[in-house]
Amino acid sequence: MSNPEDMRDPEPGTADGALSVEAQLEAARSEADDLRRKSETYLDLAQRAQADFVNYKRRTAQELEQKIRDANASLLTHVLPVLDDLDLALANVPPDIAEHSWPQGITLIGQKLGNLLTQQGLEPIGAEGDLFDPRIHEAVAYEEHPTYDEGQVANVYRTGYRLRDRVLRPAQVVVARGSSRPSASAGGESRSVSEGTAPP
Repeated sequence: MSNPEDMRDPEPGTADGALSVEAQLEAARSEADDLRRKSETYLDLAQRAQADFVNYKRRTAQELEQKIRDANASLLTHVLPVLDDLDLALANVPPDIAEHSWPQGITLIGQKLGNLLTQQGLEPIGAEGDLFDPRIHEAVAYEEHPTYDEGQVANVYRTGYRLRDRVLRPAQVVVARGSSRPSASAGGESRSVSEGTAPP
């Protein structure tokens, strides 16, 4: 029969016990390295997901701002003809009723509407004396003018408007031609340049 003492585990101080502890220590180190690599991978994924989310939020905010700008521009473009009619009506109030309260009230309404549109970033463009700029002007005629030099806006047929940095409607203008040009009687009559290009 075998001796029960032979079946006991090796003592910790023996060679077999030392090997077992070293193997366990190596296994623990290997497991710790694996866990560290996994945690670094998860941290990297979390940081990437956070950066993607921040980019998504920024892109979504920019798209929303652009949609709002486009909607405002579309609405204001439809309001401009009404503004033209109001300006025309106020400019042609008969003198005999100009002092009545209702034309003055309509004038105040026009001023309030103008102030509201200005607060939204709408500004008129194309004034007499400006140099012709095809980005903001549409030339409807090109004619000699005694006051303005070649290429200056001599008259504004229809006011243009810009919403911040975006031209909603170019100003329709008459462009002055210098006096050195031949007169209308010499065959140099006014010609239309409605394509909106700069005068030659």
